[in-house]
Amino acid sequence: MTRVPAAWGLRPKAQAATAALAVLLALALALAGCGSSTESMQKKLERIGAEDMQDIIAEIPQKARSSMLGKPYVKVDSYQEFHGDSAIVFQAMATLVFFYLDPSLDLCQVRKYRYRTTAGMWDRYQVDLVHFPAKYSGSAGQ
Repeated sequence: MTRVPAAWGLRPKAQAATAALAVLLALALALAGCGSSTESMQKKLERIGAEDMQDIIAEIPQKARSSMLGKPYVKVDSYQEFHGDSAIVFQAMATLVFFYLDPSLDLCQVRKYRYRTTAGMWDRYQVDLVHFPAKYSGSAGQ
């Protein structure tokens, strides 16, 4: 067992508790440094993107289904990973663009995600219905 210096003036029970706390803290710091691999994060992002597309389509009212694309799709607009101290809370962030409405409506949904390091999962933090971003204006419906 790790001994706490007597100068700290702690009793034996307090010393044991302090030592246990130190071990738990060291373990937590070690685990925090163990982030997910790029491949694992990207697979999870693809999975949540597909699940979100299913949810989006399920929420479209029956009357509006005639304005849907025949084959809705998702594009990864941006993806960035963080390393070292920058990855303590979030290890990556991504923006997905969901194309599911007829291109003549000029609307798509943009969802932003961040990968929580400790939970090992993507967290959706922003959802917007927007006009097609300029870089996708010619690719809608593909």
